[in-house]
Amino acid sequence: MANLGTSYMGLELDNPFIVGSSGLTRTPAGVEAAAEAGAGAVVLKSLFEEQIRLEYAETTASLAESVHPEALAYLQADIAGRFGPRDYLEVVKKASAAVSIPVIASVNCTSSESWIEFAGQVEKAGAAALELNIYVLATDPQVKSGQVDQVYLDIVSQVTERVTMPVAVKLAPYITNLPRLCSKLVERGASGLVLFNRLFSPDIDVDKEEVCGGISLSHPSEHRMALRWVALLSEILDVDICGSRGVHDGEATVKMLLAGACSVQMTSALFSKKLKHLGTVKEELCAWMDERGYEDIDTFRGRLAEDPANTNLFQRAQYIKAFVGVG
Repeated sequence: MANLGTSYMGLELDNPFIVGSSGLTRTPAGVEAAAEAGAGAVVLKSLFEEQIRLEYAETTASLAESVHPEALAYLQADIAGRFGPRDYLEVVKKASAAVSIPVIASVNCTSSESWIEFAGQVEKAGAAALELNIYVLATDPQVKSGQVDQVYLDIVSQVTERVTMPVAVKLAPYITNLPRLCSKLVERGASGLVLFNRLFSPDIDVDKEEVCGGISLSHPSEHRMALRWVALLSEILDVDICGSRGVHDGEATVKMLLAGACSVQMTSALFSKKLKHLGTVKEELCAWMDERGYEDIDTFRGRLAEDPANTNLFQRAQYIKAFVGVG
């Protein structure tokens, strides 16, 4: 049988399948279930910056009643890091102790504030790595794209200065110059890139005339958006890339690996088909490798991204005659 082992950000995984941040990985029991189902690693459900800010605000309000204003100002600079959501740290601690696979913590962030000190607490709690789920929605026409990029860079710089564990950045595809931003993120210390995040999509209920919406499950065809950039970035950046969004089966996994990914994240498929689906996709990947005589992933990873002819296809953004069968 083929060896499915792979390395992601220096973490040795038994296989490339990572259970992505979701309700499936919200508790230590959920993490144990993912490990028992055969996951190579798990990403804990994201802790949102708003949660950290809320607890920070509550703690500050409590202290304000009994602490001298000058002392309070001094404490505020470090309060978010020291008194971040303790429940999350407890999940990190218990989950990391319960399983032998890497447990990756996740923070959903939009700014570079003092809460970044909380990353150090996550590391002390036992997380093997940290995934920064970053997306800045630019709504002000006066803000330049470089200013938006700087938010990403500041977050990564401050976190990587604070911790020694590997740090991955999970990005959305809606970025002006993705290769430039990614190269700068790597310069700032990012060890991994996760391509791509699936964002909240607002909708409108026409009967109630209200804004509604939420995060729906991905469709298998969505893997193509990530596939392009996995291939292009894997050839120009020295960083580990995890393919995400639309990875539902072994075939999509093979595509990501051929394009240069080290691993893949699965979430939607595991919600719809349950964690037992991990066994199926692992079998599909093994069967494909065995059929072609590949003994391990490194023997074919990135093979289709190395050919300049393929690079031209990955770079093409418009239809051409050959694609649509026009003479």
